[in-house]
Amino acid sequence: MTLTINVREEQFAAREADLDLLIQRFQKKSAIFSNVRMVLFLASALSLGFFFFGPAALWLLIAGLIFLIAFVVIIAVHLHQNRELKHLSQLRVIQGEYRARTLHMFDKLPDNGNDFLDRNHDYSADLDLFGPKSLFHLINVSSTYYGRKKLRDLLLVSQNPLLTVKSITDRQAAVEELASRLNDLQDFEARGRLSRRNAHSPRAFIEYSRIRPKPESAIKKVQLWIAAILSSILVASVLISAVTDFKVYYVSLIVLVIQLLWVAVNYRKFKSAFESIEGLHPELYSYRSLFEWIEKCDIHSSCLKSIRDELVDKDNVHGGAASKQLKRLHIICLFIQARSQPLLFFILNSLFLYDLYCFYFLEKWVNESGKMLPGNLEMLGNWEALMSLSMTKMIYPECSFPTFVTESEGRKACFNAKKMGHPLIPVIRQVRNDFSLPEGIALITGSNMSGKTTLLRTVGINTVLAYSGGVCCVEYFQLGLMRIGSSMRISDSLEEGLSTFYAELLRIEKIINMSKTKEPLLFLIDEIFRGTNSRDRTEGAQLVLKHLSRDWVIGLMSTHDYQLCEINKENSGKVLFYYFSERYDEDGIHFDYLLSSGVSTSANAKYLMKMVGID
Repeated sequence: MTLTINVREEQFAAREADLDLLIQRFQKKSAIFSNVRMVLFLASALSLGFFFFGPAALWLLIAGLIFLIAFVVIIAVHLHQNRELKHLSQLRVIQGEYRARTLHMFDKLPDNGNDFLDRNHDYSADLDLFGPKSLFHLINVSSTYYGRKKLRDLLLVSQNPLLTVKSITDRQAAVEELASRLNDLQDFEARGRLSRRNAHSPRAFIEYSRIRPKPESAIKKVQLWIAAILSSILVASVLISAVTDFKVYYVSLIVLVIQLLWVAVNYRKFKSAFESIEGLHPELYSYRSLFEWIEKCDIHSSCLKSIRDELVDKDNVHGGAASKQLKRLHIICLFIQARSQPLLFFILNSLFLYDLYCFYFLEKWVNESGKMLPGNLEMLGNWEALMSLSMTKMIYPECSFPTFVTESEGRKACFNAKKMGHPLIPVIRQVRNDFSLPEGIALITGSNMSGKTTLLRTVGINTVLAYSGGVCCVEYFQLGLMRIGSSMRISDSLEEGLSTFYAELLRIEKIINMSKTKEPLLFLIDEIFRGTNSRDRTEGAQLVLKHLSRDWVIGLMSTHDYQLCEINKENSGKVLFYYFSERYDEDGIHFDYLLSSGVSTSANAKYLMKMVGID
């Protein structure tokens, strides 16, 4: 364990030192360029000033122009240097976030995925997949809307009936390759961040682009020619009236009225199209930059190559490279953005019928490339989601990918892990346990705060990581393909009029219904029926065990109900017993969080009450 973590720390330290050195160099260069710019500007201004207001010496004019040209060149070079400095600074921020992930410093990580939090999902809220200090919060490095969405989908993939071992192992190979390319990962992430304001969804434009323009509403080329002729007449008549004695202002006025009427008639038609893409140009530039990066990337795993090949489109099946398609759309978007200013809108449309041309080229792009945009963005999202999963290898370099058990290419419910820890707990605080459940149900007992709930979440979240294709927080892990159902964080609902007990009943009913499909299932039930009396709790829990005792179902159920354990002691093979223990001394209560086989016989409620002053 120490060796691989030390290698990562050495790699991080070298990366940070390199970035700090480069940033210092570029900052010094930037300061030098700023001074040179100022000197050249002053030299140019003084030379030209003396030429125009002093002795009109030719050498002053030549010197002034040379200084001015040098000033413009230095500005261009300085802008390039500043872009590089901004990129390096962003890389340093990202490297700091990578280190924060290894230390579980969630307050330094920008995106917690709170918008994906769903309290009614089969397991995501119980296993801390989304929200503050969640798995998504820990590993997400996506810069785009689609990357975030795809990572969410991979963390919920266990519910997908089309999930296969091959799809998982393909993702594992991609994650392994990406995790070995620290600099490339950070460069890609920095590109995405620098050219966007937020993970803005291009959904409105995608919806617009999916609607094929009606032939009768499309702008014809003949209309463009008419517009060009009208604009030419308007400009020419204004110029003739301004510079000659031949006044034709009435022609200018007539053409202007015609053009303004044309703009008014088509305003509503153009508005919906322009609103779908206005303000999207930073995101489009970001997507284009990321597409270019992927298209040029030299990778080997089949999963990553399939994404790259889809975007490159070498055979021109989908209209060419995704980056080139986005480049055209980005340019169109910039032209459309120019008309968003009221004054510019009036001038451009009054003189040139500007909206007509913008709409024509936008519709032309939609016809040629619009249907490919969603697929290209999906591919980009897949790439970013795999990058996020590669963070699991960065955070836990000593851990391994799981292997899978299937029955004749089908599915089987089983779970076997050695030295398993919770990935959201820092390594220095982790207590890792072996846990095996080849079949049946495990009843977990132990005192309050001893580790029962954490075990259930550890099993669940590592299973989620296994199916997503990430590295799991285990030394060895083998499991079958199973759906997941949980009943852990149960609370009442005033809005829906549900008590805690009834809310728990609904969750458990859902798990039982899932078990009836004969699809392998892993269930996690914490403190079953804690909201009712002891007799009903025991009878109810026993009924649930009866319903879930199926060959294709395994699960963990934590309980304080020792009578339930006594009833099931004769049910050998189908019900296994594990417990956590603690010890007491003059310094207080001590938990070791180590899992043992058997049933707990201790209770600490009175001791804990005494500790907080309730005697």
